Amino acid sequence: MRRSGWVATCLTAGLALVVTGQGLANAQQPQGANAAVNSSTARALVTIIGELSYRERMALPPGATLLVTLAEQSSGGDPAGPALARQSIDLAGQQVPLSFRLTAVKAKLKAGERYALRAIIQDKAGQPLWSIQGAHVIDPDQPLHDLGRLWLTRAASPAPAPAPATAPDAAPQPAGIPFLCGDRQVQALFGDDGLDLTLDGLTQRLEQRLSASGARYGGTLADGREIEFWNKGRNARLTITGEAETACAQAEFPDDPTPAAGQYEARGRAPDWTLLIGPERLDLVRSVTGTSQITQIAVPERQLLADGHRYVARLSTGELRVTINPGLCLDPRSLVPFPDRVTVEVAGQELTGCGGSAAAFLAQTEQWTVTALNGEPVADAGLFLRFTSQGEISGSAGCNRFMARYRADANGLTIAGRSSASTLMACPREMMLREQAFLSALRSVQTHTVQPDGTLVLTGLDDTEIRLRR
Repeated sequence: MRRSGWVATCLTAGLALVVTGQGLANAQQPQGANAAVNSSTARALVTIIGELSYRERMALPPGATLLVTLAEQSSGGDPAGPALARQSIDLAGQQVPLSFRLTAVKAKLKAGERYALRAIIQDKAGQPLWSIQGAHVIDPDQPLHDLGRLWLTRAASPAPAPAPATAPDAAPQPAGIPFLCGDRQVQALFGDDGLDLTLDGLTQRLEQRLSASGARYGGTLADGREIEFWNKGRNARLTITGEAETACAQAEFPDDPTPAAGQYEARGRAPDWTLLIGPERLDLVRSVTGTSQITQIAVPERQLLADGHRYVARLSTGELRVTINPGLCLDPRSLVPFPDRVTVEVAGQELTGCGGSAAAFLAQTEQWTVTALNGEPVADAGLFLRFTSQGEISGSAGCNRFMARYRADANGLTIAGRSSASTLMACPREMMLREQAFLSALRSVQTHTVQPDGTLVLTGLDDTEIRLRR
């Protein structure tokens, strides 16, 4: 059974995007042999889809949310233990029927077993409005299960809410950096020796552990399960005993990813130096014998060259020359690509580095076409990405189109999990599996570089990799 109008059909397992688009008119067909997806690309996942509705003619209030979970069931029919799959949706004004999509790890499912599916709609205060719970056989050898339309039951009227707490007693909002781990939103507040991680409305203190890379934190939940949050900049990995390990990405970028208007930035290493050229002032900071040497002057007149431009100024210590040539430049430490090669000559020193923004380099190419996904060729699969220098990414995952925010700098590339949108379309199973793998890999991206042949390589957690060409 095919339907357009799935809620976050493809992006739940990938970008976890908020759905705003409309379904495309016609389902696409597999494109020859390249439409096939092997087990390594699909990563042994089982997808469960369905539609939720109720018979009463009542509109959902603003701020309503939907939570759908799949879990093992006890003899009494209630979920026992951690959820095998979950999806949390901010409905943002959507009304029934509501579509859902769950993605479970095949290895955690058993043939012939019945699993408890629970769905609940809550208002913005967390009070239940509508719910359903039922048991379903999920065959792990069948990659896609369509449960059809399920009917919700109206929840009992909640007891009167207690009087709001006074300001001194009011519970503070979770602080920290928001991450999206699969469909689960968490807040990470980092301290000198540990981490306060807010998960499912509860804050857990995690102690810092030894790690060869990044910052690793661990602890024990109230139910005795071990939890670990391994942070690597704007990405992380969440591990909880009994649940599938989940890749996380920073959900929001609190500051503007673009430089100030009219400001150009360049930097280099060995020795470290930074150059800022604004509308009126040029600032050069360089490391000299263990100290920082700062030069601040009015911006000299810009001199045009055959392959770029130059600034020349007279200093008390000699001449300052800044030469900017357009062309691919890889940061020597991270191998992140930048659009310009920059040379600074000052006080008898020649400093070389990269200039412009990493986002501007990605935006120079109108469209990047995906040629390989996790080591498997996907030529002619219709997968492509488009970047803007303002931090917006859009493209096609083969079946559906999507858009999101991204951050690119000398530390790498991160896709934000919020403020995003997608079209909604059901396509053949092979295309949906490949789309799911692509969006999952895109969501976990940490670094990017360009190879000598011009291939853009995006790498992420769990050795995911996307290769693209102009």
